[in-house]
Amino acid sequence: MIQAPITSPESLSLLHRGRSLSLRRCVPADAPLLFERAYQNLEFMRLFRLNDKPMDVQAVRSRLENLQRVPADQSGYLELMIVHQQHGAIGLLALSDYALLHRRAEFLIGLFDKEHRHASYGLEASLMTLDLAFNAYGLNRVYAFTYAYNLPAQKGLTSMGFLPEGVMVQHVFDRTLEQFVDLHGFGMTEQQFRGAKRLVPLAKRLLGRDITQTTPVPPPPLPAPPPLFVRSGRMQWRSG
Repeated sequence: MIQAPITSPESLSLLHRGRSLSLRRCVPADAPLLFERAYQNLEFMRLFRLNDKPMDVQAVRSRLENLQRVPADQSGYLELMIVHQQHGAIGLLALSDYALLHRRAEFLIGLFDKEHRHASYGLEASLMTLDLAFNAYGLNRVYAFTYAYNLPAQKGLTSMGFLPEGVMVQHVFDRTLEQFVDLHGFGMTEQQFRGAKRLVPLAKRLLGRDITQTTPVPPPPLPAPPPLFVRSGRMQWRSG
């Protein structure tokens, strides 16, 4: 379910919970974990984001502190930890390049360990992200890019209803392998999301409800208008 405003200190960054996973905002205390399991994991970073190599744990912590100081709808970047109820933190996802006027954002997702990529965790986390993007933040469009060699990601996006939008040839340079890499683009509009019949049984199984429709969303404890883009790990509500 989408999390309403939460006041307990340990839950301030929690944004969504599914059958086996929860999504929470990354915080500076996550720096050691992210440095070890993400940024030093070359296989993971080659799929998630090329050429992003912070020097040490402090560099990661400083980045997270800077993100924490600026509301996500101003920085245009929301980074979330994927947390399994038994395994703990298993991956990372983000809504990036958020544009208020155009109501769009780029979707990135990655699971740290190979064994978790063959379960339904990626699908569950992606469904929660789409739920947040279209039902909580009011986006009109979510798009994603994959590297040409990441065939499982391309298959996963199309299976959820993202449409292929072309290839940017030799768009990124891989510093490790010293070669250019093609980017494959995919996108989904709100209208396409609302009509994505295949998502209905998946969402009911993994999230407990049909996320393509807005009416079943549980209301917050107090009457409130629709939420804005997340600010500092909490839902922010429009006034008036």
